[in-house]
Amino acid sequence: MLKRKNNKVEMPEHISPMLCTLVQAPPIDSNYLFELKWDGYRVISKVDNGKVRMNSRSGLDYTKRYPPIEKALKLLEHDIIIDGEVVIFTSEGKPDFDAIQLYNGHKSPIQYCVFDLLWLDGHDLLDMPLIKRKDLLKSLIAKNPVLKFSESYDDGKELYQKTLNLDLEGIIAKEKDSSYMPGGRGSAWLKIPTRKRQEFVIGGWADSDKTRSFKSLLFGAYEDGKFTWIGRSGGGYKLKDMPGILEKLKAIETDKSPFVNEVLDTKGALTHWVKPQLVANFEFATWTKSGRIRKPATFLGFRYDKKPKDVVREIPKDTNGK
Repeated sequence: MLKRKNNKVEMPEHISPMLCTLVQAPPIDSNYLFELKWDGYRVISKVDNGKVRMNSRSGLDYTKRYPPIEKALKLLEHDIIIDGEVVIFTSEGKPDFDAIQLYNGHKSPIQYCVFDLLWLDGHDLLDMPLIKRKDLLKSLIAKNPVLKFSESYDDGKELYQKTLNLDLEGIIAKEKDSSYMPGGRGSAWLKIPTRKRQEFVIGGWADSDKTRSFKSLLFGAYEDGKFTWIGRSGGGYKLKDMPGILEKLKAIETDKSPFVNEVLDTKGALTHWVKPQLVANFEFATWTKSGRIRKPATFLGFRYDKKPKDVVREIPKDTNGK
């Protein structure tokens, strides 16, 4: 354990989370360790003189959303900054993203799956090798049931196959000696999902000619700072939730398309435009050569923890051709 500094360096107000690069398969490289990709909300937590603050990826204050985690962090008795994901597990032990969206303090098995330690008792740990940061973190939370340590594994191919068999979200590969780069995205951290899922920004909706509130959502991402249409989603919505989704859309409706390019494949439906303010997660089949979604995507839920301007089109890179 590091000694607590007497001449304490001031703790940073905010650290942006380090990001992962999307790749096709686990790297075959002994310099990497592998972790599960948790299906929850990314949160960086700070404890300073017993006061807890939990920030979302976009900097929103999530502290009071998750009382059990706030309480668990207070028990650490250290000045500390931790990176991890807030997750609710099913009775089978699988992450439940729908449940975390609906969480309102009820008695669910909520946990903070922590995987990195950025600051400890006056010590800035960003440049410390990852494996040392993880060792320190594990020793700090060993007796805290709400804080779940994200274990690492050496065999990425085997771990990925297990996530496929269990229908989990995927894995993360991290260079063992990597430093922590706030807001950075490079080859040091890689994500290998089991399904094609990505966040996109909603830019409009198409009217329904049936009893549904709408036919489909139209979405895009930012490419070189320009909001570009990418595809549409007509499935994945629960009928009881659709009126509420339409209400959100109408609140930000606008006269002009927010997309810089033409929207295709609306099947002749009347189209409405919205300001690009809502981020949602979608699952889809594949990309076309022109960088669009080949078939309609499936809506998985809103992501209020992410800023629209941060949403870019991610095309998987060749894993071993960094």
